[in-house]
Amino acid sequence: MDILNLVVMVLVGAVSGTLAARIMKGDTYGFAINALLGIAGAVVGGMIFNVLGITPGSNITKVLSDTFGVQLPTNIVGMIVSATVGAIIILWFSSIFRGRKTRSRKR
Repeated sequence: MDILNLVVMVLVGAVSGTLAARIMKGDTYGFAINALLGIAGAVVGGMIFNVLGITPGSNITKVLSDTFGVQLPTNIVGMIVSATVGAIIILWFSSIFRGRKTRSRKR
């Protein structure tokens, strides 16, 4: 594994994990946990988008290019979108399982 790929994976994971945490609970978990959450989210999101046959981020980069003239690499934007969606799904399932545990303890 190339060191640059590892750095990109950790940074994309951290950004995606932070976005997902803010969307789901309004706060973050810290750099390390956000990075791990984002990397796990990239796996989940990648599988989902692959099954659906969707290339995440392609329309986002087109809109940014047409509107603002900003050229972003589709693969980086797609990685962030895919990892964020996957991390949101992980956090959602986590909240479901935590909710069941707390409900059963209160009885």
